[in-house]
Amino acid sequence: MDMSISAEIKSIKPGEELHICPSCGYEYGFHTSFVSVNAGKDGKESPVKSTGALYRVILICPECGARFDPGWRISFCDDESRVVRAITVLH
Repeated sequence: MDMSISAEIKSIKPGEELHICPSCGYEYGFHTSFVSVNAGKDGKESPVKSTGALYRVILICPECGARFDPGWRISFCDDESRVVRAITVLH
C-alpha cells in the first residue's frame, strides 16, 4: 500500500455515489481534508479576505493517496466549530 500523497489535486464530478477512487479503483471511500479557499499557491493567506472562512473539501484515497476536488465548498462557524453552510461549485 502506497501512502504517499499526490501533490496534484484533480477535479472530479460526483455521480449518484462517490466511493471508488478513479486512480486505483479502491472501493471503500475517501478520507477528507479541507484547504482554505483564501490560501495562495504558496500556502499563505491571500490579502483578499472573504466575510467568512471558506474551504475546499478535498477527498483523499487512503490506498494510493490521490487527491480529488469534487467542487464542494464549506464554511465553518468560528464560535462553535460546526458546519454552517455547504455549496457545490459546478466545473
